[in-house]
Amino acid sequence: MSAIARWDGFLAQIATRHRAVRADAEASARASIIVLARGGDTRELSHHFMAVNNRLLELETMITDTWHAKVEEAIFAEGLQVADRDREYAKGQNVRHVLIDEREELEPRVFAELARQRFANALAAQRSVTCSRCGAALQPPLTSRAVELACGCGARTMFEPGELMRSVAAVGTHAVAQEAAAPVWRLMRAAERALHDTRPPKPLDLIIAYEQAQIAYWRHYLSVRAQFEPELARDPAREIRSRLEQWYTASAEFEENWVKAGRPRSPIL
Repeated sequence: MSAIARWDGFLAQIATRHRAVRADAEASARASIIVLARGGDTRELSHHFMAVNNRLLELETMITDTWHAKVEEAIFAEGLQVADRDREYAKGQNVRHVLIDEREELEPRVFAELARQRFANALAAQRSVTCSRCGAALQPPLTSRAVELACGCGARTMFEPGELMRSVAAVGTHAVAQEAAAPVWRLMRAAERALHDTRPPKPLDLIIAYEQAQIAYWRHYLSVRAQFEPELARDPAREIRSRLEQWYTASAEFEENWVKAGRPRSPIL
């Protein structure tokens, strides 16, 4: 069997094992959700994913380690060329990148489902609220924060959503937003890798493409997260700019072509 055929088989084996670990982990986590949906400490579920992530990381690392230990040498030993080596290395990296993305999407997906189930249970158990002055029925909002409800009589009554509803935000603020933004997150990661894999000086169009992919991701992510944290919707452009500022100063600032072009920044909205 040729070196390339053995490499293909190895990559397929790693991908299959990675998929099996993820499937088992998700099935176990969703069984825990049945109990946790009605409340309780989620730290054990978080610890579960720490162990799963470590196992998945080991599998991902095996791709790079096996390449350097065996595959590159075997390719040249068979008389293949540098172009063959480069193609096969890229193939392995592409598989590794897919596995990394799938690993990083797993935990938010599970915690987003936990948040949705807790929300449904909290909503079902939500008590009626009446005005503290006149006794009129008030309609409480879907919120995880204590808020004042205004009554037609002019009084304001404090509404406390309860522990379970409050926990929805703690569990789901990031997870729900990240799950919803997964498609644009993947595009952002692809743009980042394309930039990373290009030798300097890196083309301006790749730098701008990554910048714009970040903007698209943060716009989508923050629009969903604002459902839990309404203050994020007051000035979305400012929120996005604040998250990109570190990239501008710590990364883009050291890109020769970006600096030569006058440090252009794409519109936020």
